[in-house]
Amino acid sequence: MEKSKLKIVNISSKGFKKELIVSSKDVSTLHTFLKRIIKGHLMLINTNLGLDVYYHAAQNYQDLVFNTFLLLVTSKGKSADHYLVKSLDSELEIERETQLFFKNLVKNPLLFKSYSSSLFNQLNLNYAHNAIIIDELLELWLGVLAENGSNKIWLEALEPFISKFSEENSLKACQIVSRRLIQESLHIIRSN
Repeated sequence: MEKSKLKIVNISSKGFKKELIVSSKDVSTLHTFLKRIIKGHLMLINTNLGLDVYYHAAQNYQDLVFNTFLLLVTSKGKSADHYLVKSLDSELEIERETQLFFKNLVKNPLLFKSYSSSLFNQLNLNYAHNAIIIDELLELWLGVLAENGSNKIWLEALEPFISKFSEENSLKACQIVSRRLIQESLHIIRSN
């Protein structure tokens, strides 16, 4: 049997909108339904940039996630052609997409700050039930940030959110953040 690993399904609107693509109530409904089927760790993050479904499973549930999402939104007059869906099934795919996402997002500082604030607020709210996924994501995201040439800008922008998140959550998350920040500081010192 294949080992359970982190997978992500991202659903976004084809046109940028300043609103969530689904309501909080719909996210809760979607979470409840998917949790019953996937039966592993599952977390949904809903921002104005899209809906991210993070889960641990041996198999890919992209079709289930997207079709369930469509059931919710088509009842409100939307159709599948309003949305883009992206499935990331391996750590390498997740790292590549994260790097591309941050690279594009940092070009718009206000959007970057707004997204980061919303993301870390939701991570804080979800930490008690999703510590395994969140710790894995933090380590992966910070690893991508540390590897990227623009990491100083990103780390400066994210540092307040990461610090607040670390203070409010587990020792493990704090250790991950501290380790990455120390590595980044040493990298900056060595390159100067």
